Amino acid sequence: MGKIDRALPIPIYHQLKTLIQEQIESGLWKPGDRLPTEDELCRLYGISRSPVRQALKELVYEGVLVRRPGAGTFVNEISPRQATSDTSIQLMCSDVRWSHLLEHVRRAWNATHTRQPISFQVEVVSHTRFYDLLSTVVGSGTAPDAAMVDCVWVAGLARAGFLYPLESLNSHWNHSTFGKDLYPAFVSANSYQDRLYGLPVKADISLLWYRKDWLQREGLLPPRDWDELVEVARHFLQPQVQERYGYAYPLVFPGGMAGGEATVYMLMPFIWSAGGEVFERGEVVLDSTATHRALRFLRDLVVTHRVAPADVVRYREDTAFRLFAGGKAVMALGGSYEADLIREISGWEDGEFQERVGYVLPPAVPGGQPAPTVGGTSYVVLRQSPRPQQVMEVLRFATDPARIGEYYREMLQILPNPSFNRLVSPDGAPLLAWVSEMIPLGRARPSIPEYVKVSRQLQAMFERTFSDPMPIEALVHRTAEFISVICEVPCRM
Repeated sequence: MGKIDRALPIPIYHQLKTLIQEQIESGLWKPGDRLPTEDELCRLYGISRSPVRQALKELVYEGVLVRRPGAGTFVNEISPRQATSDTSIQLMCSDVRWSHLLEHVRRAWNATHTRQPISFQVEVVSHTRFYDLLSTVVGSGTAPDAAMVDCVWVAGLARAGFLYPLESLNSHWNHSTFGKDLYPAFVSANSYQDRLYGLPVKADISLLWYRKDWLQREGLLPPRDWDELVEVARHFLQPQVQERYGYAYPLVFPGGMAGGEATVYMLMPFIWSAGGEVFERGEVVLDSTATHRALRFLRDLVVTHRVAPADVVRYREDTAFRLFAGGKAVMALGGSYEADLIREISGWEDGEFQERVGYVLPPAVPGGQPAPTVGGTSYVVLRQSPRPQQVMEVLRFATDPARIGEYYREMLQILPNPSFNRLVSPDGAPLLAWVSEMIPLGRARPSIPEYVKVSRQLQAMFERTFSDPMPIEALVHRTAEFISVICEVPCRM
């Protein structure tokens, strides 16, 4: 019997799904055989019921397994992929969970397009390596048909000539029609030179996760500003409190180059809340007293208050929320897109998740307003695709809230369409309802072709904030100059 490795960055449910598939392919379980029950699988692999249910659900969706009410779950006696005339769409993404959604899209599409059946061949790549790898495969002539990319990458990929503009694949798509049911930030983020290149598929917002059950037991409210963040974190530095709950850190977050784009996503709200910007009126304006103030506060969290560990500079994009989900941190700066992963890693069912986990906007400068990062993922069609019109038709089908809204709710994800709000309610999906309300308050990262290079400079700036004794003013000044050179625009001092 294979084993589940909790140290791997692969979700537990996906590991179990792969193990079941391998056991079927090896003949251990044959067509018509009944699988162990959910309880038996939990005991066999030492995992909770949530990932077991998710793995079985996906295999049922894919036609590998069938459920028989009152009898159990069985290996399907009919091949789930009998059609040999399927059009195979190659797609690259950075999250294995989207394979589940795409499988649902495949089945729904094929049920209504019997003369045009499709299948997806999905390659999952780490988010930190994604942009470089996609550029490499395009350069080598082996690009996929489509990719799911961070929306801030769209302009750069479009300028490089990698992507089809959407109106060239569908003459009815332009800014006015496309934006009727999208938050405005997602229209601009998916455009380059007034042409649309990205089809938004997911919206998210940065936030502060916190252990609601622990704060309530300690008689504390969730922090709303920087002073309250320090106060709550310092409370959890007390040895007797730490012994009571067994955590390692009061606060965690990605803080350097190892965290990639997650570092910028989680930490820019501190600069924005203080009044800082990266660009303004065609100039680099990062070097400001507002940016200095924000970075001093962040440095103090690690160096002075010691409420966050110094090794945040080595945290990868998933380190902070894994520590939080594993009970090793009281609070974690993160994103709404992490909710399903936290639930899966912790093993908490929906009710327990709501009892244990709280979320607020990133703490604001005292007296100021929160400025969360709003972001998301978009489908793009690569110019090397031999069938771009069909691919675009399928992807448009895959972003219809009426067709896939239910599956987004199950994944605790948000579509970037205000109409999706009608599919969620505070009672049935409190986190999704909250995120839907907060997205209009968010700030988008600069949607410019040079963004990938700018982001790496910002990542380096944050890392040196925590690891280098260089004065904050000198560090910000150097970063602003580098960004000015990269973007070929003036630098305001």
